[in-house]
Parts: sequence; structure tokens; C-alpha cells
Amino acid sequence: MERTSISGGLKLIGKTPETPITIGVHGDWGAGKSSVLKMLEASYKDNDRVLCLWFNGWTFEGFEDAKTVVIETIVDELRRARPGSAKVAEAAKKVLKRVDWFKIARKTGGLALTAFTGIPTMDQLKGAYDIAAGLLSKPPESLSAEDMKLFAEKAGEFLKEADDPSEHLPEHFHAFRKEFKALLESAEVDKLVVIVDDLDRCLPKTAIATLEAIRLFLFVERTAFVIGADEMMIEYAVREHFPDLPQSVGPVSYARNYLEKLIQVPFRIPALGVAETSVYVTLLLAENALGSADPRFEKLLAVARKDMQQPWKSRGLDRKTVEVAMGGTVLPAVDQALVISAHVTKLLSEGTRGNPRQIKRFLNSLMLRHAIADERGFGAEIQRPILAKIMLAERFYPDFYEQIARLAASHPDGKPEAMHSDGSGVKT
Repeated sequence: MERTSISGGLKLIGKTPETPITIGVHGDWGAGKSSVLKMLEASYKDNDRVLCLWFNGWTFEGFEDAKTVVIETIVDELRRARPGSAKVAEAAKKVLKRVDWFKIARKTGGLALTAFTGIPTMDQLKGAYDIAAGLLSKPPESLSAEDMKLFAEKAGEFLKEADDPSEHLPEHFHAFRKEFKALLESAEVDKLVVIVDDLDRCLPKTAIATLEAIRLFLFVERTAFVIGADEMMIEYAVREHFPDLPQSVGPVSYARNYLEKLIQVPFRIPALGVAETSVYVTLLLAENALGSADPRFEKLLAVARKDMQQPWKSRGLDRKTVEVAMGGTVLPAVDQALVISAHVTKLLSEGTRGNPRQIKRFLNSLMLRHAIADERGFGAEIQRPILAKIMLAERFYPDFYEQIARLAASHPDGKPEAMHSDGSGVKT
């Protein structure tokens, strides 16, 4: 499923080499967004004409102006990708100069020109002082009068372009896009693919600043942004950042409109169904038993990928399929994986709503508890299918689990008569 979505994304980006595009990879936390994005990044690994950059939204948390930090980081990555090119260095310098202007326009407000020639207000002076510290790469407490003079000279290169920067911002945005396009041409990049992950985990201010930075690139040819985020969290960020906006216009909220205008191609990762959950559980347990580099596991993985191309026809990884994939012999640990998968798949799929991360967490917890039992000397007495069923009760039927726990605690051997095992599960 994920590989199919990546293939579709690659075709979409490849068919629009000149046209800017923004793709949204949506899904709840743990749905597999990061996995999809990593596969997309890996697919461009050997393509020197496509530069793929990865950003985690949390990277920009805490920056006062995440928007310009995002842009500067993209430019820096382009320079690093072409370290020996003087043309790239010169083009990057022009773009960063434009970004510095954006900083000054933001910090000094409507007084961009007169902040250093007239009498600025305290807030405007503080804005100039703060930006000076950033541009001069010195801590604020060490800035001297000479430093401020140097900053004023540097700022003047931008400020002299307009009497009122707010009236000329569109011109600067247009110039920025033109200069950034020249940077891509200098770097000999057919397509710049920027992957942004974990944006839905950021505070609203950072999330919106990052999206606004992306918006600057929407009309720059040869750029593609792929954003991994839960739409509901981004809509929440929009509402928090723009609290005065009306709640909705017609059937669509302003927050939804904002997201739809920014993301041209949305793709939502579907939840795992029962068949996908069965295969996923079996593969995770088989990988734990064999190791990801084991040729037998690689064969099993190849069979599973083929099976999942049409999950509605899937029989899952039944014993016969696994036996054929592994050359006629099924190891006891893999056989046990099939047993556990058969017992837990339906309830685990329903209880987690097909969320891969929650499924994996459950299995990790299963392994941990068995490991603890081993350390305490009674691991051999624990049958994993039974342990898995008890843990399902603990997770999804807590009242029933409490009843089991009380009965076990009150029995001298921990095995009350109300419970018995036939080797394949727990019955009451």
C-alpha cells in the first residue's frame, strides 16, 4: 500500500518537472506518514538531478521566525549539494540577501526606512536591535555602537529600495522567486523536492510559519513540497493562529480553505484492514525471530508485498504461503508468529483502528513482557499466544482483565479453576 502511494507520488512529481506542486500526506499519528516520506526520499537517492531535502517540523520549534529559518535552511542545503560551484554560491548569496530584507521588514514594521534616519519607537528600536544581533552573529549583550553602525549600513542596502516596505512586499516576493529559480538553474537541479515531516506536532505558531514559508515557493518552477501532517491538527493550528477569522464560509471552514489552497494534491493513508493487520503482525514477529537481513525474511517480505498489491484478495500469510516462501521449512518461532497473528489480528485491528504504530507498540510490549518473564526464570512457562490474549483483554476490556487478575492473585498457584488453557488460548 505504502509503496503504491510512493510510486504514484513519484509519477506525479516526475510528470510536472517545471510546475511547482505541493502534496499532502495525511493520516493520524502513527498511521505511517513518516514511513511513506522516507521511502519517497530513498527513491531519489541515486538521482543527481533531483535534490531531495528532509525537514522535521520540530527542528524549527523555538525559533522566533521559523519562516525565514526554513528558507535559509533550504538555500544552505542547496549550497552543500553543490559545494564547488561559484555560480551556486553567488546565486545563494542573492537569495539570502533577500531573506535578510524580509527579516528587517518584519522586525522594523512600517518604519523600515526611517528607523535609522529618524527617531524610532521603543518597539521598533528593539526590533532593529534584535535583527542586528541575528545578522551580525553576535550575542545582543555584546553589540556595540560600531556594530549597530555596521548593521545600519547593511540594512540600508535593503531599506533604500522603498519608502514603505509594506507597499513593495509583493515586488520583493516576486524578486525572491526569480532569484531562487536562478539558484536552482545554477545548481543544475531539475526538481527540488522538500519533504516536511511532523508538522502536526509543532505549536501553531511554528506550523503556520513553516506553511507560510512553503507558500513563498508555490510559484517557483521546479519545486515540490511533500508535507506529512494530520489535517485536523493543521486546521487547529490555523484556527489558533488566526482566532479572529469567521468559523466558516458556506460548507467549508476557513481553516480547511487555507489547507486546501496550500496543498494541491492530498493523499490520506488509509487504516490497515484485517488482512493488512494480519500480514503486518506476522512480518513484525518474523522479523523479530529471524532478523531483517535474513534471506528467509526477505523472501517472506517479497511475498507479502505482492500479496498486498490487492489486499481485498489477500488470504494473509497463511502457513502454506510461509512454508513455500521459506523453502519448505517453517521455524518454530515463525510458526508461533502465525499462531499469534491468527489469535490477535481481528481484535487488534478493531481496537487500534488499523493504526500501525499502535499495533507495533502492542507487539513490542508483548516481547518485553516475555523477556521480563525470561529474566525472572519462568519464561519457558509463558505461551505467547495466551499472553497476547491476556494483553488484549488488558488493553481493550479492562474490567474483564481486572477480574482475571483478581482470580489469579487469589489463587495459590496463580491458576484459578475458572481459567484453563488448551495450549492455544485462555478460556473462562
